[in-house]
Amino acid sequence: MRFIAILIFSGLIFAGAARAQAIAEAGLLRHIEILASDAFEGREPGTLGENKTVHYIASQWSAAGLHPAGEKGSWYAPVSLVERTPDTYRIYFANKGRGKSVRLRPDEIILRSRSPSFRQSHMPVVFAGYADLERDGLSVTGKLVLLPRKPPEDDDMPDFRNRKLKLIRAGAVGVISVVEDQDRWSRFQRFFQRGSTALADPENHADLEGLISFEQFGKLVRQSGLDAETLLADKDAISIVDLGLNADASAETQVRSYLSHNVIGKIPGTDPKRGALLFMGHWDHFGICRIEDPLEPGKDRICNGAVDNASGISLLIETAKRLSGEGQDRDIYFLATTAEEKGLLGARAFTDNPPVALEKLIAVFNADTIALSDNGQEIAVVGPAETGLDKDIGIVAAQEGREIDRSGKADAYIKRQDGYVFLELGVPAFMISSAFADEERLKAFIDGPYHDVSDEVNDTLELTGAAADANFHVALGRYFASTARYPGIATSGEADN
Repeated sequence: MRFIAILIFSGLIFAGAARAQAIAEAGLLRHIEILASDAFEGREPGTLGENKTVHYIASQWSAAGLHPAGEKGSWYAPVSLVERTPDTYRIYFANKGRGKSVRLRPDEIILRSRSPSFRQSHMPVVFAGYADLERDGLSVTGKLVLLPRKPPEDDDMPDFRNRKLKLIRAGAVGVISVVEDQDRWSRFQRFFQRGSTALADPENHADLEGLISFEQFGKLVRQSGLDAETLLADKDAISIVDLGLNADASAETQVRSYLSHNVIGKIPGTDPKRGALLFMGHWDHFGICRIEDPLEPGKDRICNGAVDNASGISLLIETAKRLSGEGQDRDIYFLATTAEEKGLLGARAFTDNPPVALEKLIAVFNADTIALSDNGQEIAVVGPAETGLDKDIGIVAAQEGREIDRSGKADAYIKRQDGYVFLELGVPAFMISSAFADEERLKAFIDGPYHDVSDEVNDTLELTGAAADANFHVALGRYFASTARYPGIATSGEADN
């Protein structure tokens, strides 16, 4: 019995020592090799590749000593998704006063329906500018709305998604977005034709949705004696404009509903009333992303997503190992999201039904696309600078011998990652990485392997900066989970003291 007790005690010492060891490149590489292997088929949501991926993450967090924090005491939180692909569609516009039809080029307007089939006649057509609907008190109920995609300036205007949602929830029967840049029409059209995935919430979708080119939009508004460029440029004075048109439209759409999953784990703190910390990263990628070419049988068809984002998940696994069992004060949550590549959908599902009140979150740290830099010293902070946390992040950086790139260039990616969902809700969220401080390598990746079959485990995979970033996240966890080191409350609200 004494011999057995010694073995158990020795095992505990060994486990504690393993947690204390710095994260090395080899540890990250092991996870990336598995997650980005062909066996995982590119980790597309709703596939066998997803099943393997979420099981691997959960098993790793379980072995690290985390507690499951998903639905009903499991590791998983289901995320209901729906994919819509345009099939056939027609739309006719007519001037209300003269009854004269307006002919548009059919290849410069494209439609899809929320349900498999849509048909409606005599829909009043309006233009929705940038002014506040609630302020103006103008109704869009039962109307077809033409909506510009981008405000004239990058200011505090709500983004396209939120402006569109406001119109849908105000009763618009359809929303057709205007592609302001005619030169980019073909790109937007191809993307729309491939289909779109969204959360399976009917409130997020109009009965009819679509795109129209700038030229055809201009042709429509001229029927009302208006100028397209003026409408798109005026963000203050113009809100809802009746274009004096009615529309008859029909659309047939392929609709596929399916279930995916977030993975959620937790390290319980000794003083959870003082708030919580969240580490996150997306596990999904594009799966089998190329059609088989009969002229080149056996050609690589899998988008493995080694850098984007098997690397981020590897950081989360190794960070969880180091923080688990250390007896931190605050709860630490770990979240691996689905469908980030389809529009930050897993993150949105998490914020819709979080296991911890969002106002209790001290900070969110998102790990995405980390395996790019050979520089283990300089890091970029993608996220807001004035949250009250920038000073503390600077303290951790100084302790870890890291230099923060304060050029602001990396903020170009702030809306392209899961942390943005939390920022919209007022929760401080950051993506801190050496990869985003290495502008040259980041650009080379985005212009090359990004979202392609060539983002796989090979000689170009760079883990020097990734290992340093992983250890930095461990340091962030130890700092912000400690009420002695960081005594503050969540800046997004008042956590219980």
